[in-house]
Amino acid sequence: MRLLPALSTCFVLFAALVLPLSEVAGAGAHSGEAVRISTTVEFLAPSGWTTTDATGTRYVFRRTTFEPKIYAPEFWGTFPGYYYGSTMRFTVTIANTAPKGSKPLTVAIDAISNVLEVDGTFGQQLGTTQEWIIEGLAPGQSRTLSGSVAIVGDHIPSGLDITSVRIRHLNHGRNSDAGLISTARAIWCPPDADAALPTAND
Repeated sequence: MRLLPALSTCFVLFAALVLPLSEVAGAGAHSGEAVRISTTVEFLAPSGWTTTDATGTRYVFRRTTFEPKIYAPEFWGTFPGYYYGSTMRFTVTIANTAPKGSKPLTVAIDAISNVLEVDGTFGQQLGTTQEWIIEGLAPGQSRTLSGSVAIVGDHIPSGLDITSVRIRHLNHGRNSDAGLISTARAIWCPPDADAALPTAND
């Protein structure tokens, strides 16, 4: 099945990589510990590139296509992308930046990907929630976690998607925000459901 010319499929990495943790910490967030944690999200092995700006969205996957979908300026840039029908793979690196001698961190991490609407709200979830636990992360140490999102499904709109990475304490009861330390977010571009991996004839 060839890639249709109307819209290429892509995931995009926001130019700033992730928003500062302190800007998106939720209710009950432990702001002191947020300062001790550095989070980096990286999307791996893109198949093409997408540019968003004041005129709309351009996809470059062997050919260039255009969509007049315009997002707020904070979502403008040139980003790596992936074909519909493939799997987007990403890593999350958590680093303990606390001073030497501070106690090690033990945290739970989850990553959820959603369609990002033009107004900045979250739409449907894409793929499954990725979950990890890190124990005994000492000051100066980091851990890199691997996740993936299968780019399949019905009625997946074109435009931007967002992956939210939440870092929280363990065992804080039923309130999921009670142990929340911080949230980092990275932007990528979703597929159009009619686009697919190119064949040898493309």
